Amino acid sequence: LAWSPFIFWTQPGTLIRIDSENSAINNLTIYPNPSRDVFNISFVSEEKQNLEVRLVNVIGEQIMTEDLKRFIGEYTKEIDLTDKAKGVYFLEIETDDGVITKKLILQ
Repeated sequence: LAWSPFIFWTQPGTLIRIDSENSAINNLTIYPNPSRDVFNISFVSEEKQNLEVRLVNVIGEQIMTEDLKRFIGEYTKEIDLTDKAKGVYFLEIETDDGVITKKLILQ
């Protein structure tokens, strides 16, 4: 996917949609947040698009990455961070329109 200069930050627990005229990602939810072990992630892609879902730590190391080619529909995933260090992590969803970033707090 091409690099895009647009980065969108949201507060935990909010439903977001980036640039509603151009993006087909909506209903992004992460729960529970904060969590002691497992995070549940879900969103809806309203049109076929290439997506990359990444989880990175505060120094930018990738904990998880998933390439979704021509993805459409509802995405759900459970991420277990039981064996990871407590702290802040970032969920990044890269689309052709930009990158959605959400903060996850592991207690």
